[in-house]
Amino acid sequence: MKILIVEDEDLKMKDIQRFVAELYPMAVIDTSTSYADAVKRCYSVLYDFLILDMNIPQYGRGDHDKTINSNGGEMIVRELYSEDIFIKFAFVSQYETVGEESIASFDQRMVTYSPQTYCGFVFFEANDDAWKQKLSNILHNNLIC
Repeated sequence: MKILIVEDEDLKMKDIQRFVAELYPMAVIDTSTSYADAVKRCYSVLYDFLILDMNIPQYGRGDHDKTINSNGGEMIVRELYSEDIFIKFAFVSQYETVGEESIASFDQRMVTYSPQTYCGFVFFEANDDAWKQKLSNILHNNLIC
């Protein structure tokens, strides 16, 4: 099983990566910190699941362009769909809105846009482990182990 985590904040990335590795010790877990790198990886690796942050940089840390896409995770999904690459995915974010849109509205929009591959939205709080149960449920319900 191959999972890609797209997250630009180191501590959050490590928390998610460590948790997923505990759930699925045999999984190959790759990480990406930008839109461009995530799309490139998805073009070359057949992932079983994507865990996507919403607010991610367009390019990697070493690049001079530090533009942050407030809907970068969604942009990744749309780019992959345009190339007929359909991978199950979930969003993990510490923000209570996606740009100007509420989580509930965004969640419903994603269910409508991608009913076969969208698996849910997880609200992440570093000091509250509730996100772990929600992510665990999403992964268990959508991965073939």
